[in-house]
Amino acid sequence: MNLIEVIERFPTQESCIEHLEGIRWRGNPYCPHCGSVKIASKNESQADGKVGRTGRYNCHDCHASFKVTCGTLFHGTKIPLQKWFLAISLILNAKKSLSSCQLSRDLELNQKTAWRIETCIRAEMTKETSATLLQGIIEADETYIGGKPRKRNKQDDREPSKRGKGTNKTPILGAVARGGQVVAEVATELTGRAIYNFIQRHVNVKESELMTDEFHAYREIGRQMKHHVVNHSEQFVDGETHTNTIEGFWALIKRAWYDSHHHYKVEYTPLYVAEACYKYNNRKNKKVFDKFVNQSMIIA
Repeated sequence: MNLIEVIERFPTQESCIEHLEGIRWRGNPYCPHCGSVKIASKNESQADGKVGRTGRYNCHDCHASFKVTCGTLFHGTKIPLQKWFLAISLILNAKKSLSSCQLSRDLELNQKTAWRIETCIRAEMTKETSATLLQGIIEADETYIGGKPRKRNKQDDREPSKRGKGTNKTPILGAVARGGQVVAEVATELTGRAIYNFIQRHVNVKESELMTDEFHAYREIGRQMKHHVVNHSEQFVDGETHTNTIEGFWALIKRAWYDSHHHYKVEYTPLYVAEACYKYNNRKNKKVFDKFVNQSMIIA
């Protein structure tokens, strides 16, 4: 869903609240604190258009005051829901991600507020990517996030930026099913045991074939499933044996780093990786906006 569609579909705060109430309560509102259906509406719009008591309810049993957003992605927000919806649309449509500075300009928000909104949205995306199980022809690989892009001018006599192992960059492990979904996560170490555990968690080993490069750490998991290796020092494709799909996914993550964000702290790296996975896994879903909003209203 693009920005024009969001504005046309949700022109007011009331229309946004009505949509969320339809998702969560389906015409039968209840108190999220005690589950009681003995509630009364306290709707009261503010003249200046800011978020006020619109959509607020009182519970006659536990005497709590609540909104449909209680306990969800939008809990306690003072930002109009229309801006939240626009932010979701912008992030989902940004192939190379979206910086908080850009979002703050697009939605007329403070940069810190825009960053918080983006962080909440990315955290919501982690819930789906962590449950993905791959099957079929699986390409696995590792990469590193951070630093500067490699120098392209071969005549530059300055020492090029060091790459990969031995740097302070953040290691990322990933696996993708050809034509299907991808999983990726920050790795504490790139050992055979770490890769073995990663593949066992995210891949149906018995029903899959593994494609990797010649990195020795894949040998342990290669003993548990069909394993094909392409030696990148000699060639990048050997018939059906290649890792081009996962390499393409790494390109999306790195372009987001170099082009949009330039830098983010290591502790937030899992959120940016989850964002890339979520958008890749829903790349063919034309209703990904509705899917995301619906999932954000599910209370565990």
